[in-house]
Amino acid sequence: MKTKQSLKWQIEPSSPPLYKRRCGKCKRSTLHYCSEKFRINGQGKNVDVWLIYKCQKCDNTSNVTIHSRINPKLINRDDYYKFQNNDIDAAWKYAFDKETMNRNRIEADFSQIEYMIIGDVLSLEAIANMKEQLIEFIIGISYPLELKLTYVIRKSLNISLKQLEEMLSSGIISVFPQSPVKKKKVKDGMQVIINREKLEKYLVKNHVHDDNRMK
Repeated sequence: MKTKQSLKWQIEPSSPPLYKRRCGKCKRSTLHYCSEKFRINGQGKNVDVWLIYKCQKCDNTSNVTIHSRINPKLINRDDYYKFQNNDIDAAWKYAFDKETMNRNRIEADFSQIEYMIIGDVLSLEAIANMKEQLIEFIIGISYPLELKLTYVIRKSLNISLKQLEEMLSSGIISVFPQSPVKKKKVKDGMQVIINREKLEKYLVKNHVHDDNRMK
């Protein structure tokens, strides 16, 4: 009999993060959203490539530098095609990129992003009824996210913070790589491991039902 079952939680953000920067029209720092469009400007034999942002207050545009004064031959051909055609996936890639943020000296605001968790999202009862000893959920993310691991676990299992703390302290839930869960930000490839037998005993002892979760 298999002792472990591997499943997956895939985290999908609803939008790129907003950027905090000075708006030339508002004359103050405002939040800017990604337009999902690029701008290419020729400078002799070189080009500048920007990702265009817009102020939430007035829709004034601003540029986030991707490439500055570079020969287009030095840019990956596929990337350059994506810049020319306003590829949305490429826009999101750079919108989440920390090096791009640092290079442009801008601060990202993740607070307004909503997240969907898709894949093997199961109730505690469904997990407890599985045959394997350990149920392993592998976390998948496409972008670097400022998202707490505790949020992902609670939302995926539909449990309260108190329940999560109880399950962590009793060894029902563990994570790999091992680290203090409360302070951990989610990263691609992280594993949340549930001991099924311990979970089953916990549910019986505490009479946990679906309507007691996420409170």
